[in-house]
Formats: sequence, structure tokens, C-alpha cells
Amino acid sequence: MAQGQRRAHPRRLSLSVRLSLLVLFAALAPLAIVVAINTYTASGKLVSQARTALSTDGTSKVAQLDLYMRERTLDGFALTTLPTAQAYVACTGLPQPPATVPCDDVDVALYKASSLRGLAVGTLRDVHYVVLSLFSARGDMLLTCVATHNTKTPCAQPVPYSVPKQYIGAVQGGKQVISAVYYDPQAKTAYVHIYTPIALEQDPQHHVLGFLDGRVNLDYMWGVVGSEKDANGSGSYAFITDENGVRIADTKPDGLFHAVMPLNAATLQQIAAERRFGSDTPVPQDDLPTLATSLKSTASEDAFQAPAVPGSTVQYQYVRERMTTVPWTYFVLSPLSTVTQVADAQVQTSLISAGVVAVLAILIGLLIGRGTTRPVSEASAELAGAAVSLKKLASRQENSAGEQQWVIDACRTGLESVRYLSDAMNQAARRIIEASNWFGDYWDRLTEDQARRTVQHLLELARYVDEAARRQQASSDRLGKAITVTTQVSDQLAAGANAATTSAEQLEQVVTNLQRVVGGRIPVMAELGDEFEMEQLEPMMPAHMPMAAGPRVPASPFGPGRPGRLDLAPPNAQRQLMAPGAGGGWGGQSMQGAQGWGAAGGGAPGQSQVFSGGYGGEYDAGYGGDGGYGGYGGDYTQQQDPWANAGQGRQGWNGR
Repeated sequence: MAQGQRRAHPRRLSLSVRLSLLVLFAALAPLAIVVAINTYTASGKLVSQARTALSTDGTSKVAQLDLYMRERTLDGFALTTLPTAQAYVACTGLPQPPATVPCDDVDVALYKASSLRGLAVGTLRDVHYVVLSLFSARGDMLLTCVATHNTKTPCAQPVPYSVPKQYIGAVQGGKQVISAVYYDPQAKTAYVHIYTPIALEQDPQHHVLGFLDGRVNLDYMWGVVGSEKDANGSGSYAFITDENGVRIADTKPDGLFHAVMPLNAATLQQIAAERRFGSDTPVPQDDLPTLATSLKSTASEDAFQAPAVPGSTVQYQYVRERMTTVPWTYFVLSPLSTVTQVADAQVQTSLISAGVVAVLAILIGLLIGRGTTRPVSEASAELAGAAVSLKKLASRQENSAGEQQWVIDACRTGLESVRYLSDAMNQAARRIIEASNWFGDYWDRLTEDQARRTVQHLLELARYVDEAARRQQASSDRLGKAITVTTQVSDQLAAGANAATTSAEQLEQVVTNLQRVVGGRIPVMAELGDEFEMEQLEPMMPAHMPMAAGPRVPASPFGPGRPGRLDLAPPNAQRQLMAPGAGGGWGGQSMQGAQGWGAAGGGAPGQSQVFSGGYGGEYDAGYGGDGGYGGYGGDYTQQQDPWANAGQGRQGWNGR
């Protein structure tokens, strides 16, 4: 059987869910906007504040370290201005002492004792002094004091050492020189040498007689840098780089003596040759481009964001400060996550609040949505049922209209047959009258009694046929009126069916729109088609209703037998127009059975409990009988003699 067409609709979110989302959006959107603005503003402010704090801290630490190194340089100037130290260097360091300086043995002994006391006082001035020594201009050691930091015996047994040539040449130019940073792996301390030239005060040319070497460890600087651990938030620290970008002081020991930028081959070779950091191992190089760019900048201060470890994604806020007494650079840095910790905490709190608000919003939205959509859903379901019922009704009306149209067609066909038979009977009646007149004309050839009876019989037969034709014409008129009324009813049914179909489609559209508003899966509305029509129509159709051709005109209105008893319409006979027989005339239905105008002559015989065919009703006579108009054979158009036998069947007019 044919399947009804279905229209599929996409699934939509239910109205309750959409209301929940709307409430959720209305609740979270302002919160998200406020949090975003506050976070952006707070993060920017926090970063700015952190940068300011780091800059302040870096400036103070650099000032502190510069002050410390300046004091150490001033210590050198103070010792080199001692007259006894100048005289001692002049008398012992020069091949030919100046004439203005007495250099006998007593004087030299006094000069030495006074200079040694001065060196001892220098070592006691700062605990970070390792040794103070006097050298000649050629780099020969003249006097040394190894610091013990003990006031009673401030100088220990001297240990001879040499000065690198590059520093000797630099100090001979008359300028104070601070050496590169060195590392003592045994003492585990880093140190520098401060070379201060010595010249006679009375010498207007200030010729360099020698120099003072003050070896100072960097424990003080390391302590200052070490104090920066977590000083500016969790994970913050600081480090100092020398003129080559090597970390000479670092809060984190694993970064000590690492270069923050690539070094050239000459520098690497020089550092390794001098065993500057305790071994000839090449200096590890960390490629940090942002730090390298900042180091190459001529600005005294800089602030930027960059990772602290190569390849890391953790960003740090840096502040760079240059020192003035030494060519070193101070870096203080703090992770951005620490800088924005307050903002991140605020975001976390906001997210928790947003989660609570979201849960409440969803619950409230579901409650409101269900309360709102329940009546709409129920109405939509009822309308959907009404639409289906209306479509079924429209389908039934269409089926009824189709059946009515079929009845109209059948009635029209029957009407044409009745009219055709009526015309045939009228023609037969006229021929009978003509025959009667003919008998009247030739009555003298017959006996008087035979002629009289023949004429009387023909006249009665003519009246009989004429009355049948009249009644058949009346029935034809009534059938025409019935067809007219049935046509009007059929048109009304068809119009009603069309209106019901249109209303059902409109109602279905309303249901679809309501369901889209409510949401969820839109129900599929089955369109009733041929399947419904055939299922509804098949039980209503009788088995003997197939259409067939109209009745055949019998060959002759006469039969050799006697006409039956006249009873065209028995009072108790209830006739009803039925479908034509297969290839035959139209059957009727009486109290006893079915009969019709044609039987074997026009097609298959009618069905009756008593007899076949005819208008017989309860009687043995009728118009048709088994033979009908023409019997089993015969064709009026092929018969030239109106008195000929109609066919091979039983007589036409006598019935049984």
C-alpha cells in the first residue's frame, strides 16, 4: 500500500531551555562585562604598579651598590694620598727616586711602617677587603696586607701575586681601574681588584710612581641581590650582569656566571684563558634577545616583559638599572602571574560567583520556562490532534464527494439508458399502432373473430407500451431531478472538503509555529493520501458495481407468445437504481430480488431469488424475463421483418 507523505522538521531547543539561556545571559553578561573591564583595568594598573615598584626597588638597590663601590674607590684614593705611601713607593719602586724625597734607610723604614698601618686600617674599614697591596709602576709588589679583620693583627702573612698586564697599562695612564669579576672556587666568592695610581703630590705632572691594589669580594653585592628573593612578590628575584652580559651576582645560584646573550669568540677565549670564573670551561650562554636588546640600549633605565629562561612561556616584568661606578647592570624581575595575582584572584572569585549565578539562573529559567511553555505545549498538542482530525474529516469528505460523483455518473448513465429505452418503447408503440392499422385494413382476409381479437390485442399492447413509456418518462424526469440535487450536494461536499483541507493546513501551520516557539521536536503531521482513501472507500463499494456498456436495443418489440400481465410498478416493490451488469442493462432491486431492463440479451442476467431480469417484482410477468428485449441473440438493426423471432432465447415479452 502507498505510504503517506511526511514532512520532517528540524529539532529546536525547547522554550524552557531558551528561557534558561536568556536568564543565564541576562545574569552573566553584566557580570562578565564588569569582570572583564575590572580585570583589564586592574591588570593594567597592577602591571604599572609592579613596574613602578620594581623600578623604585631597582633604583634604590643600584644607588646602594653604587655607594658601596664608590666608598671602595674612595678608600683607594685615601690610601694613595698618604705621604708615607707615596714616599715608600718612590723610594722602593723607582730606579732613581726624586731628589725631593729622602730615601735613606731610616726614612724607608718609617715609610714602610706607616704605609703598612695604612693598609691595615684599610682592611679594617670594610670586612669585604681581601688584600691591599702597593705595586711599582712596572707591577712589582712592594708591600701587602692580607686582611684578617682583627684589630690586633690586621695583616696576615703576605702571599705574592701578580697583576695582569692590561690593568698595569691602564693604571699607568693615571686613572683608577676596576678589574673584571673573578671567582675563587675555594673560597666560593667572587671579587674584583680596584687599582688606584700613586703619584707625588708635589709633582705638578703627577707622574705615576706605582699603584694600590685593593681586592674586594662581592659578598656584599651578593647579599643585596640575594635579599631580592620574593621581595616583589612570589617568584621575584634580581641579578647583576657585567659589561659582557655575564651574571656576576644572581639570586638563583643556577644562573650565576651565565651570559644572557651570545658572546663573541675573543671574549670567550679571554675569559677561559684567565680562568676568570674558576675554570677554563666556556661560559654558558642563554639566548634572551629581549635582555640583549635592553643591554645594548644607551638608556640608563628600561622596563619590559620577557621570559627569564630560554624557551619558557612564563613572562616576567623586568626593570633594568645601570650602575655608575662600575659598568654593570642591575636587573630586578617578577612573574606577571605574581604581578596580576590580585586581578587573577578577583577573576577566580568572579568565576565562582558566576558559576553560582549560572546555576541559579538555569534553575530559575527552567522553572519559568516550564511554567510558561506548559499551557502552550498542551494547546499545541490539542491543536495538533484537531488538525489531524480535521484532515481526516476533509479526507472523508473528499471520499464522499468522490462517491457522490461516481453516483452522479452512474445516474447519468442510467438516465441515458432509460431515455434510450423510452424512445425505443415509443417507437415500438408507434409500430404496434401502425400494425394495428394494417390489421384493420386487411381484416377482411381474416375471420371476424380473429381479426377482432387481433386488433383488440394489438391495441391493448400499444396502450400497454404507451403507458410503460409514459411511466418510464416520468421516472426519467425524477431521475434527472435526483441527479441535479445530487450534483449540488456533491459540489457542496467538494467545497466543504476543500475548505476543510485549507483549514487543516492553516491549523497545521499554526501548530508548527507554536511548536517552534515552544521548542523541542516538532511532531510530524501525516498527510492522508491514497492509502486512507482506498481504506475508507473499499468497504463501501459493492462487488457488482463495475461500469459497463449500456443496454443493447432488442431486435424486435414482438414475440410470438402472449404478453404477460401488466404490472409496471407493483405497490410493494421498492426499486433502487444499481450498477449496470457486465455488458448488459441496468438492474433493479425489488422485495424478492434484482431485476433490470436487460438480462441475457444485454449481458449477464440479474440476480433474484425467484427469477432473472424484468420489472417483475413478485409476479411471473415483466418486461424482461430471461430473454429481455432481444432474447439471447437477435439484433433489431439486422432484422428486416418486424414479425421475426427476436432470438434463440425465451420470449421477450412473456417473461417466464
